[in-house]
Amino acid sequence: MKRITLEDYLKNHGSVHCGMNAKSNLIDKLEIYGFANACKDEDMYNDVYAGLILNGIVNKEPKRQIVLSNYIYQVTTHYIGKEITSEGMAIPIFQSLVVSGSEGQYNIENLYVPSLVGNQLYRKIKSRHGNGVVIHEYDLEKAKFPSYIKAIEGKAILNAPKSHIQIIDKDGEIKSIGENIMVVCRYLHTETGTMCYTQYNLNEVFVDDVH
Repeated sequence: MKRITLEDYLKNHGSVHCGMNAKSNLIDKLEIYGFANACKDEDMYNDVYAGLILNGIVNKEPKRQIVLSNYIYQVTTHYIGKEITSEGMAIPIFQSLVVSGSEGQYNIENLYVPSLVGNQLYRKIKSRHGNGVVIHEYDLEKAKFPSYIKAIEGKAILNAPKSHIQIIDKDGEIKSIGENIMVVCRYLHTETGTMCYTQYNLNEVFVDDVH
């Protein structure tokens, strides 16, 4: 019998939400706490990230290994033979995923776009909430925005294909469009009773026999 992953469930039912029960290969009882939108692996090494410690959850580079715990990631660096661990920015945790049945256009001033977090133009748009920022196509090209973001009527608009994944906050607002989504789960440590947090890819968590 094939196990049903959270990824399968999302495809078949069109949505998943925090509060659902799940399990992994190692932990039998998990609660889905929320969802984090991270960069795709190839985005980790773009020039816009040079010199930054905010590289997303899925960074495989050992010197910047990231562990999500209580919504803050930890960054461990190696310096003169010593390991130094510091806290980075909080990674937004969202409450639901919804598969869109149609193509969509979204103003990025209203979106969290993880692959653009280190981009100066994106940060300028977000900091001003779009006020006084008029975007032209050459601005996006100069800032090395991805091709699916276009300048339309002075705004930077993200064009998403059919079946894209909308990432929803607790108020039901679309806050991000899926790039590389991870599910954040929590569980009680069997010996200490401590609440622990961990994250998985959607195909690493199972919902086939949990209710």
